Amino acid sequence: MGGASGFLYENRGADLTVEHNQTLVSARIPPEPPIGHFQDDPEPAFVVPGSAELAFPREYHAALSDYFRHCIARDPNDLRSHVRRIYLEHEAGRGEALHAALLDLFIALGRRGAGLRRRMLELARDILDPRLFQELAGGLAQGMDAIHTPIVPGSILSRGIEGGLNLVHPAGEPRGEGPRDALLEAREYLEYSQLEEARTVLERAVLREPLRAELHLELLDIYRSTRDSANFFRLSEALAGIEVAVPEAWQALTEYFRSLND
Repeated sequence: MGGASGFLYENRGADLTVEHNQTLVSARIPPEPPIGHFQDDPEPAFVVPGSAELAFPREYHAALSDYFRHCIARDPNDLRSHVRRIYLEHEAGRGEALHAALLDLFIALGRRGAGLRRRMLELARDILDPRLFQELAGGLAQGMDAIHTPIVPGSILSRGIEGGLNLVHPAGEPRGEGPRDALLEAREYLEYSQLEEARTVLERAVLREPLRAELHLELLDIYRSTRDSANFFRLSEALAGIEVAVPEAWQALTEYFRSLND
């Protein structure tokens, strides 16, 4: 257990907790699966939620990196995914991806979780560029937010002045009322298994706000789970027509759909 300025961070094998006064943010880690479970079914969405591991086989790092980014896009306060992503990128030795993962954690927590932020930054010291390390270290006391950070490749939450900042609230802080958001609307449809309606909302939103990675990832999740290659390729062509850079997950899903036809 450790902490600073009233914060407590605990990792006791079953819980990942950041506590500040009466505010408690907890990510429960389910029991560890049987040995070999990941090798038996390497699809992250089916394996990771049932695992307590912080380390995974190297051959699955790319898929896991995308998976953790997807989890964070869906819930920026998912501390378990933040920490696992940081460990993953550190183990892989990917300095830029590690910087993006740390920045997302800093933005999600704001001024909270100082002990957790400090520990994750110290873990990354041997991999990070010294300049980037110092930039993050400078944000330990005051915290960081999505508005005042540059857009960093690989980061989900650092949007600069672009895209959906109302979705990124430091853990435990109240959320203000704002205009109805397409991502929230789509998730409401998904709660009632209305996949067609959710897909339509997200497709329109992606074309309207193509820089919001969380919209892309949510939509790609629907395409993959329903194996909807027709609408996937249709929207791919539409995005190509407006010459917008899309997340790497689009290419991964393109290869997945093509493999189904081999």
